[in-house]
Amino acid sequence: MVKQSLGLITSFTPEIFKCEYFTRITYGIIDAMRNTSYDLRFIMVSHDDPREPKDILKEHAVHGLMFLTWTIHPMFVEEARRGFKNLPVVLINDYSPEVETNIVYCNNEVGTRKAFQYLIGRGYRKIGMLQGPDADSRDAQVRFKIYREMLATSGLEFNPDYFRKCDYFFEEDGYLKMLDLIHHSPTLPRAVFCFNDDLAIGAMRALKEENISCPQQVAIIGYDGLERGKHVDPPLTSVRQPLEAMGREMVKILIQKIEGGVTRPIQKEFQPDLIVRRSAA
Repeated sequence: MVKQSLGLITSFTPEIFKCEYFTRITYGIIDAMRNTSYDLRFIMVSHDDPREPKDILKEHAVHGLMFLTWTIHPMFVEEARRGFKNLPVVLINDYSPEVETNIVYCNNEVGTRKAFQYLIGRGYRKIGMLQGPDADSRDAQVRFKIYREMLATSGLEFNPDYFRKCDYFFEEDGYLKMLDLIHHSPTLPRAVFCFNDDLAIGAMRALKEENISCPQQVAIIGYDGLERGKHVDPPLTSVRQPLEAMGREMVKILIQKIEGGVTRPIQKEFQPDLIVRRSAA
C-alpha cells in the first residue's frame, strides 16, 4: 500500500527555518503527524519559479495541503481548491471573514486589544508602534487598525513620529527602525507595541545601545510569545499565540477532511494570552 502524503507549502527562504514563529508551527505539525500513517512533504515555493502552480502541485502529488505562508501564494490556494477538486487545504492565520476554506487562526483583534488595554491600564499615554510589512499580511493590517482604534477610543493621539513600518519581520529590522525613531523623532514614545517578538527584541537591542532604559524610559511589548522572549534583558512582555497547538490542529483538520468526508469549511479560532514580563512593567 502506497503511503499517503500531506504537503506543507511555504516560501523558499532560509528565514522560514530561522524564525521561531514558523518553527513552532512546524513543530506542532510534525508532532501531530508522528502517530499517523501520513508522510510530510515540504513544498518550497520560489517567487521566480517559472512553472505554473498546477504543475508544481501535480509534481508533488500530495493528498492534502497545509499553507505556512498562504497570503504570499494565493494562486496556489486557488489552484488547489479549484484545479484539484478533492484536494483539501488548511491555512494558518491571516484570517478575514471572506476566507472560504479551512483555516486555523488566533484572534488578532483580541490579542491587540489585550496589549493596549494593559499599556493604557498601566498609565502609558504616548504609545508608538513598530508595524510589520502589511502588503501580504492581514494580521499586520488588523493590528494597525486596532492600534489606531484603541488610541482614538482612549482619547490618545496618534503621533506619526512614534510609528515605523518595517520592511521585514525579523529582529534586525526592529533594531534599525528603532534606531531611526530614536535619532529622528523629537521625543521618544513612552511605550512601543511591536508587530511581533522578533521586531520587539531588535527594538530592545537598539534601546540598550543608545543607553535608553527599558521599561523605565521606553516600555516594549511584542506579539507571538516566543520562547526567546523569556531570555532577553529585560524579559519581554508579549501576546502569546498557541503556535504548536495551532500546527497540530492543521493536521487534525486535514486528516478529518481526507478521511471523514467533511464538506463544510472548518475554521478553528484560538485565543491569545498576554504574558507580562519586565519589558513593560
